[in-house]
Amino acid sequence: MRHTALLASALALAACTSVRLPADTSARLDPIAFFTGRSEGHGEFHQIFAGARAMQVESNGRPTGGGRLVLTQRISQEGKSPRTRVWTIRPVAPGRYSGSLTEAVGPVTLTVAGPRAEIRYRMNGGLDVRQQLALQPDGRTLLNHLEVAKLGVRVAHVEETIRKLP
Repeated sequence: MRHTALLASALALAACTSVRLPADTSARLDPIAFFTGRSEGHGEFHQIFAGARAMQVESNGRPTGGGRLVLTQRISQEGKSPRTRVWTIRPVAPGRYSGSLTEAVGPVTLTVAGPRAEIRYRMNGGLDVRQQLALQPDGRTLLNHLEVAKLGVRVAHVEETIRKLP
């Protein structure tokens, strides 16, 4: 009985609604421009039934023509070997982008509304990812909140600050 109550509590916490990050409401995020060149992120990865782990992401984006961007990221996470993933994104309509990600199953969608972007994709194992990026007043910093859900229940999330490097 006690295990059932603990599981119910954990699932209730995991199902919390996503947050809305603060952003510079006078700006408009251009994800292609922001991620062209080098950037780095520092944050924490939180997984259900596990503690938080520090993470660092080094990114390098290069335009490939037609408004497309290839973004290569090296992710270092406490307690794990570093890994590399590659995003490709391209504009499909004003404020809408489509693309791919090496760890995604199927397409990646990215929608921009003012200073915020929302990214959605699916991963193996029926994991749904929803990510929010929010441009900060300096124009060189993004806040990133990423949630991973399985069957509608949040099983992991990331809180990260991304900075565009000179």
